[in-house]
Amino acid sequence: MKKIDLHLHTVSTPSDRNFSFSIERLKWYVEEGNLDAIAITNHNMFDLNQFYEIQEKLSIKVFPGIEIDVEGTHILLIAEDDQLLDFSEKCQLVKEQIPDRNTSINVEKLKEIFPRISDYLLIPHYKKSPEIHTDTLSKLQHLISAGEVSSARKFIYCIKDPDALVPVCFSDLRIEERLHKIPARQTYINVGEISLKSVKRALTDKQKVHLSKEEGHKFFNALNNGLKLSTGLNVILGERSSGKSHTLNSIEEENTTDDIRVKYVRQFSLLQKDLDDEKDFSNRLTTSQSQITQNYLKEFQEVVDKIKDIDLDNSSRTLDNFVNSLLKHASEADKLDSFAKVKLFTESKFQTNNLLSLQELIKASITLADNSEYQHIINKHISSDSLNYLTVDLIEKYNKTKESELQKAYVNDIVDNIKSELQMRTAASPVTEINLYEHVLDIEKVNKFNDVVENLKISKEFIRQDIQGFLKVAKRGTFNFARELGAVLNKQISFANAFKSYDINGYEYLSELKKISGLSETDYYKHFAKISYDILNSSGYTVSGGERSEYRLLQEISDASQYDLLLIDEPESSFDNVFLYNKVNKLIKEMSKFMPVIIVTHNSTVGASIKPDYLIYTSKKNGPSSVQYEIYTGYPNDKYLVNLDGDKTHNHKVLLDCLEAGKTPYLTRRDEYEMLAD
Repeated sequence: MKKIDLHLHTVSTPSDRNFSFSIERLKWYVEEGNLDAIAITNHNMFDLNQFYEIQEKLSIKVFPGIEIDVEGTHILLIAEDDQLLDFSEKCQLVKEQIPDRNTSINVEKLKEIFPRISDYLLIPHYKKSPEIHTDTLSKLQHLISAGEVSSARKFIYCIKDPDALVPVCFSDLRIEERLHKIPARQTYINVGEISLKSVKRALTDKQKVHLSKEEGHKFFNALNNGLKLSTGLNVILGERSSGKSHTLNSIEEENTTDDIRVKYVRQFSLLQKDLDDEKDFSNRLTTSQSQITQNYLKEFQEVVDKIKDIDLDNSSRTLDNFVNSLLKHASEADKLDSFAKVKLFTESKFQTNNLLSLQELIKASITLADNSEYQHIINKHISSDSLNYLTVDLIEKYNKTKESELQKAYVNDIVDNIKSELQMRTAASPVTEINLYEHVLDIEKVNKFNDVVENLKISKEFIRQDIQGFLKVAKRGTFNFARELGAVLNKQISFANAFKSYDINGYEYLSELKKISGLSETDYYKHFAKISYDILNSSGYTVSGGERSEYRLLQEISDASQYDLLLIDEPESSFDNVFLYNKVNKLIKEMSKFMPVIIVTHNSTVGASIKPDYLIYTSKKNGPSSVQYEIYTGYPNDKYLVNLDGDKTHNHKVLLDCLEAGKTPYLTRRDEYEMLAD
């Protein structure tokens, strides 16, 4: 089993942050990390002279490589070290093609620069930002040996998914003087001698790629000191001030990066203690309600934005003026002079179309085509070529339509000028201009809007989510009082006059809302339906203070599904054993099926009843100059727990001391429980 890190940066490039390379730090990293092989992979360039220096200073295998910007992602391209001059020349071509961080090359150019590309090891960002696009992956599928992931969780996901690439996890370090901590992001592979061919062969088989040396996929390196933990559920035990929280803090610090997100639920952080905590919970609830309201009424907001500018009163006046002018003009038909008889005197103008929807379509298609974060999802349904063709067709349609609209506008200007001249020379009454189609359309829009508003007022529960016995409930309904409207924005605004129109129809009510000083038009939509949001207990009542804390813990654990690593420090400090056993343990066990979970505890309900996959025991000893912490690990059923130096401690004693306060208190409690049972 060999430990490798094939993603290291030693040169500050335009695509990277500024840093100064230190050969001494590189030597330290290789020695402290017990690495067997590394690759130098700077962004879009290769420094041959520096590579020679690194080779000379290190006793391990050093591969020449480069990290290339290709179609919005990054691809590691690694070579053997037997043709360095040729590799350097090809990398120079890459550097010329990609002068800055905003430029990338396509797959065709990549293959042009490296014509024998199959001779190299190719590893793209896979479950790591910027993630390789689906269409780019399909173009290179037969050439890619593995995919780089950012965390142990994503590594295990790829191992379990038969369709996923073989995962590898590398440090992506900048080797500089300030480097003093080693991230636990390296990969173990089953090979004998290390060469490019042997590494490529190993990376074709998921059974030959591991997160830890001894235990393969089941464990990962949590700390650079050699501490390995289960990719499932881990429990940390120890006496008070023995280094439990210190170890947990170290795990958080060494594993948190731009690519790895750690969820840390700290001791006492969720306990409801006083009115300030109650207020905090209420504020969180209000924030959640605001977000839910915004999300639920998003489409309705768009409807309101289209209706708010319709003025039916003005439209009716325009129609009346048109009818009156038409009647007057008709009554003067026998008196018309030569100017009034000119056909253009009563000519209607061309109706012009709004191209906004077409412009939005073009923007949307460009956004889809340019998106890199979710490109793999987009390309499942529509290819990049199809998106590009769509964008071109839409632009062509826009240009043709725009040309036609400009022609209409030009003719309308001519008609306007001629009519103006004719009206100046005649005493006949002109016919007022009106767009009857838009008038009728506005009426239909308002009628539909009124129907939508009435439907929106119908009481409906649209969210009901069960979280271990707690219910997250969101409902819509009607406002019953004007003060409820003011509470929506938590502002001192009077809605008394507007509320009088609330039950008449949506359009009249909206018209009254528009009259309210201090009410932003972007908030109109929030005042049509009352959105309520609450957290209920198992009996259907609003949660109490203690129940709020319980809910917050369960919510925090559930939210951890969006993270790569979950840390929990002594949940028993804030909650009773029944809650821990019935709800917390169950949820934690579910989470540990797809991500590493680490819990610090001294409670038997959590430490033993949860049935962890792995145990960690911490103890404190005074060193010559400072306090030192010993860390022992092992399986729950192991007779001994073992530290990194090979020293052992009895697992049975550790469990009794840490979870039961020792053998004697445990036996005493057991006997007392049995007496009560009799």
